[in-house]
Amino acid sequence: MYWKYSLGFLIASLTQAAIIAGSEAFGISTLGAKITFGQLIIHILAGQAAGFLLMVIMQGITGIAKTNFWLLGSIYGAIVWVALVSINSAQGTINAPWTQGPSTIIASLLAFVVYGITATYTIKKYGEQVVKAVC
Repeated sequence: MYWKYSLGFLIASLTQAAIIAGSEAFGISTLGAKITFGQLIIHILAGQAAGFLLMVIMQGITGIAKTNFWLLGSIYGAIVWVALVSINSAQGTINAPWTQGPSTIIASLLAFVVYGITATYTIKKYGEQVVKAVC
């Protein structure tokens, strides 16, 4: 069962990476993210960890699990954006978006919000299938 969650989180991570890479390629963003093979693997692993963390949170707090997945995913994506972008910019891996201008902030935040929505949808979809199978 967990492979379905992992696949959803993988799709979310790859979509997020594509948005960031596309915004960099088109000159919309100056985040400075260089997506090499090794960094892509780290990105995917971080996406898996963030996704499973959200799943644990949603299973532990039923009030959160009942929230609309668009809203919950957007909020979670923004929280993950603040956390991971802060860590990566402090390490010098990327430029801090808040120092690069509004287009970089919007592009990077959008990528994380899309990740959050996709991860939340995955958890809700497969969580409901488990509940239906048990009943």
